[in-house]
Amino acid sequence: MIIFLIIIGLFGIAVLYGIFFLIFKLIWMLFKKQRNFWPLILAGAATLLLIAGMVWAAASTINRYIVPLTPIIEAAQERTEPVYGAQAYTDPRFGFGLTLYDGTVFSDWINLPDNGPSLLVGMDTNIFRKEEDNDFTAYLLLRLANMNNTAGALETARQVAQQAQEMQFNGEISIENVAPSYAGPSGTAAIITGTLSSDSHPGEELPFMLLLAKENSTLYVLLGLEENPNQAEKTLRSFRFRG
Repeated sequence: MIIFLIIIGLFGIAVLYGIFFLIFKLIWMLFKKQRNFWPLILAGAATLLLIAGMVWAAASTINRYIVPLTPIIEAAQERTEPVYGAQAYTDPRFGFGLTLYDGTVFSDWINLPDNGPSLLVGMDTNIFRKEEDNDFTAYLLLRLANMNNTAGALETARQVAQQAQEMQFNGEISIENVAPSYAGPSGTAAIITGTLSSDSHPGEELPFMLLLAKENSTLYVLLGLEENPNQAEKTLRSFRFRG
């Protein structure tokens, strides 16, 4: 298999080199130059630069989006038995706390480009134990700093719920309730509950809960997806600011 991939890679490099050579040869012919020396050199340089750019882009993508998932990947590989029970989680970077249940593991922070938000991914790794019949549970936590609006978490949650119901996509978001919650004395919080359905799987609905917790100008958005929403609800309602 490895030899086959090497052959495919070498073939791709040869094709790239041939394309660049034809381009530079055409340019040389337009200037009425007959020698192939510079088209050969420039084609090789362009091929190397393109390959280096592709390698850099791939490495950058892996470091930004894949490497932070290492805690989840390692837990899925190393745990030979399902894990059950509650465990306290304190974020090492921003200090907020959560209670996670069963085999749930959070990733490291993923920093989106252009000074975008940061996010955490959480997953109950018990789902990878094929011998067990475990419900699917996943979380996505988004941190948005330096928010300009002064609205509290409940008002923001109502706006988000309205926008979600108006979204146009291959499915439907049904909002059941928007209610205030508690995330500690230093901030405000609210929880949106609802269901997500897809046109490609009619009749199937995935319950979700969305926690919005705001402290000063920083907004945390924690999405919980679970076939059985009890665990996700307990995790979302356990969110506490450090202060």
